[in-house]
Amino acid sequence: MRFPKRYGQSQIAKCPFCGQQATTTNEQKVPVCLKHKSSKLQNLKCACGSYLDMKIGKWGPFFICINCGPINMKKALEANQI
Repeated sequence: MRFPKRYGQSQIAKCPFCGQQATTTNEQKVPVCLKHKSSKLQNLKCACGSYLDMKIGKWGPFFICINCGPINMKKALEANQI
């Protein structure tokens, strides 16, 4: 079944710290809410155990693992329980 897209509902960025709607970005260019504007994502690990490097791409932030390759932000945050 196909539902038509509505204005403003196609992509809603959420704050990785609290889950509220993200309205701004922090120093790392991660979309966050106003409360967490000064917070940073640090020392994130992949599911394989190696550290992740954060990159900014055309469609937003993502992470790179030396062993696994590129990982989207949602999977990285789920693996680190943030």
